[in-house]
Amino acid sequence: MANISRISKLLSLMLRHRPDEFGLEIDPYGYAPLNQVVQGVHERYDEVVEADIIALAEDPQQGRFELNENGIRALYAHSFFVDMDGEPMDPPPEKLYMGTTKAEARRFSGEGISPGDRYYVHLSLTREAAESRSHQRDAPCVVEILSAKAHTQEVRFFARGEVVLTEEIPADCVGEIFGGTDEQGASAAPVRRAPATGRKSAANKAPRKEPEQTAKEPEQAAKEPEQAAKSFGRSPRFSTR
Repeated sequence: MANISRISKLLSLMLRHRPDEFGLEIDPYGYAPLNQVVQGVHERYDEVVEADIIALAEDPQQGRFELNENGIRALYAHSFFVDMDGEPMDPPPEKLYMGTTKAEARRFSGEGISPGDRYYVHLSLTREAAESRSHQRDAPCVVEILSAKAHTQEVRFFARGEVVLTEEIPADCVGEIFGGTDEQGASAAPVRRAPATGRKSAANKAPRKEPEQTAKEPEQAAKEPEQAAKSFGRSPRFSTR
């Protein structure tokens, strides 16, 4: 079998972005016939068989694809429109999270969040997961989403594996901003519970003993998202039609 990572990337290309290039017949919900997908992958990696693709799609560590009697589909990040099927989360978690940049986070606070060049806003269940999707790896910026409040305003949330999709977030449902850097690259002033960025310029200005104290703060802050994530419980499953 070819490298699993390469097959996963190829499936993402086929099911999220270029189904026509591979001759896939995508239904309104993003499903393609399994036999067509197997044929498309086999043309690139002739050692791959149907069982390999099924195993990858059902791997819980992947969380990117869904397989059922309708075929196989990518769960999120499409560059073409896909209808939402199944029931929305009712209720959604009290809070969700979105990885972004500091500049975008500030704009969201005043304007709300729209999909931009995507068809849906992509959110994460935990702050840690959102940090991993932030555009700034060294100083990840995460926006807190008051999803329970948005739910009262008839905003719908759909669970898609490890990602939650929605059409928009009103400005009054954008919560705290964690981490990130400003345009000059200096650490942005952290709000409560925000992890320290650990930049040397900040440490050099502080008295000699202070870095030892601040070094403990990220460890304490890191525990809080883990506790918060546990309180969410399981997202409700919804039907495929």
